[in-house]
Amino acid sequence: MIPNIGALLVQQSKYDAQQNAKNQWRKRRLVARDFYNGYTESYTHKYFSKKLLSKIPVANVNITKRIIDRISLVYMKPPKREYSNENFPTLLHGKESKMQRAERMTNLLEHILIKPTWRNGVLDYDLIMDFEAMFGDDPLRPIGYTYPLSIKASVMDDTPELTAYWDEENTFVFDANGKIQDDPDNPDHINPYGVLPFVECFKNGRPEYSYIDTSPAMDIVATNLEVNVSECNSNANTMFQSFGYMYVNGSQVEKDSLEVGQDKISFLGIDGTMNIVSPPNTVDALASSIEHSYKLLAQNYHLNISFVEGAVAQSGVALKLRNQELTDSRIYDVIRWREVEHKMFELESIILGVEAGINGGELLKLDYKEDEIILSQQEQRENWEWLLSHGLIDENDILMEMDPDRFPDRETAQAYLDERVAKTTEEETTPNGSLLEALTRPVE
Repeated sequence: MIPNIGALLVQQSKYDAQQNAKNQWRKRRLVARDFYNGYTESYTHKYFSKKLLSKIPVANVNITKRIIDRISLVYMKPPKREYSNENFPTLLHGKESKMQRAERMTNLLEHILIKPTWRNGVLDYDLIMDFEAMFGDDPLRPIGYTYPLSIKASVMDDTPELTAYWDEENTFVFDANGKIQDDPDNPDHINPYGVLPFVECFKNGRPEYSYIDTSPAMDIVATNLEVNVSECNSNANTMFQSFGYMYVNGSQVEKDSLEVGQDKISFLGIDGTMNIVSPPNTVDALASSIEHSYKLLAQNYHLNISFVEGAVAQSGVALKLRNQELTDSRIYDVIRWREVEHKMFELESIILGVEAGINGGELLKLDYKEDEIILSQQEQRENWEWLLSHGLIDENDILMEMDPDRFPDRETAQAYLDERVAKTTEEETTPNGSLLEALTRPVE
């Protein structure tokens, strides 16, 4: 049965009025998204006067995005999925990029929804970060959702803002006045899937106390704001104090005609003098403070302090040891996202069955690729030699790893090897007596 839309609006507004925690929850999420997207100037403005900010550039150092993107390792490389229905992947549109963004937004906000949507003959994926949940007897498992629909970018479009409603029985769209929009394809507003078409993504699992007992990465936001404020102070220091404080003495000095600036010259009269007092260099101190705060924040997210200083040449073993904490954290993330993928497949199969009459079959394999250890050329060669000597790989595998674009499969790699053999038939050995030398030497 379709719920009374007026009662739904009253209940929703009453809930917001009585639950200050929910308002704060939504506000923190909006702030976190602003910082991730680099919309930070309005937050920095609160700490400075308008007069000062009109004379200096406002700093915008986006460490929020840098840290969130760095710790989101599960979908850095797309997982390998195998389906019993070989045509299943052709019906999925943009899944890899959306799952990568879903992981990042989950790490930022701690809780989002993914909604597979049948659109233009394929399954598309909507990430829902602003939503209202409705509950029955279980306060931790929603029975319905409302969420705002995308706003059109045209400034001439005066269509009222719309909100979508879903539960297991009904779905419809209504405007701010509570009017349900007509749907010729579904006049009775029935949910054709019989389930909520959403997959919940939690960073740390489902909360135990309250469904909204989740918090975005406010420690990153706070440090990001601190860095931006410090950088603005540094800009002001450079702008106004880098050439010192000027002062003028003299009985015939015309105060109203004096101008200050690196390119200004003032006439001081007969007895006038001008002097400059050099202030202490505080830019270095500010830079040191910013770096210290950045390093503390990086360690909170299992990142080595070298992440702040920037990449330097290191051996594969050194890199692995430095990133051990982050690698250990990824193990738990893979377990969590594997559960999301299986729930997603169940929902995708239901939607494809209803919308296209297609049997999704089974998800046979889901393999998340491990992060590759970065090796030096010597380390890589020694590793290949050891694997070759133990029969764990062959020449085709080496070529496919060296240049996957040129050698996408074993057949292409074998054709190259055959050509190499034909050109080196008369040579008993390679110059250095190494098989790898023959593989890596260009064909003339």
